[in-house]
Amino acid sequence: MTTVFISGLGLIGSSLARIIKQGDTDVTVLGADPNDDTSQFLLAQGVIDDCTTFAEGSVQADVIILAGPVSVITTQLAELATLSLKSSVLVTDVGSTKRQVMVAAKLVQDKGIAFMGGHPMAGSHETGGRAGRANLFDGAVYFIVNGTQRLEQRQLFQRLLAPAQLRWVTIDADEHDRLVSQISHVPHVLAATLINTAADELKNDPVGLKAAAGGFKSTTRIAASDPTMWTAIMLSNTEAITSQLDAYITNLTTIKAAIAAGDKTTIHDFFDQAQRTRQHLDHTTEEG
Repeated sequence: MTTVFISGLGLIGSSLARIIKQGDTDVTVLGADPNDDTSQFLLAQGVIDDCTTFAEGSVQADVIILAGPVSVITTQLAELATLSLKSSVLVTDVGSTKRQVMVAAKLVQDKGIAFMGGHPMAGSHETGGRAGRANLFDGAVYFIVNGTQRLEQRQLFQRLLAPAQLRWVTIDADEHDRLVSQISHVPHVLAATLINTAADELKNDPVGLKAAAGGFKSTTRIAASDPTMWTAIMLSNTEAITSQLDAYITNLTTIKAAIAAGDKTTIHDFFDQAQRTRQHLDHTTEEG
């Protein structure tokens, strides 16, 4: 019987637990979370088999999944390096940035403990263990950053998550952080900027944001995400995010100038390129 310990039972951690329990009833899932109400709820729902402490869960586990913020993951990796873990244990994480995690992981790797970086590209504007669901990752990309894991350990982890039918992609830490900044982190900044700017500009309008229709709501939906989590992400991927924001500012300046000048061709090309790219994205997503 395999024992999996998940530290951090929020949206991602609790969804992983649900997937694992859905796929293999012979797996024991232990969980730990700073919010004991969350742990007790998931225990009562049968999502986890037992609540435990970080140290107790870690020493019992065949697979340890660190599912907290990156700042917590790096601290926990240092703690794992001091514990007497199973010699065959696999430690992995779901952190949204990878460079800091892979540097911190050297502490456990130097102790002969297998570590594999990971990041499922799935989520929701909802937060907490009660919002987790077994289908949250269905068909999603799951990034793997190779560390010191053995092939059989990676295969075990992939079998545990088989019900989600994930698309496994191996990537290095630097490339990962640049990529997720472009397709996840910066869009959250832009969504928050849209909602904050609109709220400020319309604060004295009697109708204001009440008039917002589907397009505005769809574009800004992710602005409802947890601000504590996104503050931590901004601070863990600063270089890539600030560089890419510069590119967005340049593009906004260009289209602003075209609108002000009445440059019909540039404006049309701007929206035409966006339309074609977005339609291609829909097409490739459906195929994938």
